[in-house]
Amino acid sequence: MPIIKKREIENLEQLSGEELDAFLDTLPERQETISRMLDFIEDELYDSECNHSLQYAMKFMMDNRLAFPRLTSWLNENGGYCDCKTMAEIAPIWRNKFGDD
Repeated sequence: MPIIKKREIENLEQLSGEELDAFLDTLPERQETISRMLDFIEDELYDSECNHSLQYAMKFMMDNRLAFPRLTSWLNENGGYCDCKTMAEIAPIWRNKFGDD
């Protein structure tokens, strides 16, 4: 029976203090950048449907000159295989912890 790895983002709600600081240090980008990316994806999906890719996440990364291989891997590892999955799997937990800036 295979061991199912728990997604890193699923632990976020329980983290505080030094554990939260350590989590933030491992992120591929700063907390504020990821929050801005989630806002951008949400805004783009408001007017159009997800094409089941990271189209809007990639646009944000390119527009902001971010190293998208690391950030894309982090999104995928946490259930964000496309823009709508990013909003469904990552954004609620992220915003619950850090607020809806």
